[in-house]
Amino acid sequence: MPGPKTVLDDDHADPLSGSDLAPEAQSQNQVLHDVRGQLSPALLSADRLSQHPDPKVRELAEQIIRSIEQAARRLKDLPLR
Repeated sequence: MPGPKTVLDDDHADPLSGSDLAPEAQSQNQVLHDVRGQLSPALLSADRLSQHPDPKVRELAEQIIRSIEQAARRLKDLPLR
């Protein structure tokens, strides 16, 4: 059973499938997919740190989470060519 959707979930077509996107759009979609994939482990780690007993660590973890989510939203908002 899949978990809840996050800001890192890929809403575009799978870049590796034979979609109807132009080659340039497929390439751009692949890069976006890869960057979101690289952000996922950082978000998971920050989420774990947000449960840390030290309030300063929790505060910094929340800042990291907000930054990653903002970056992911900006990537998601990029228009495909």
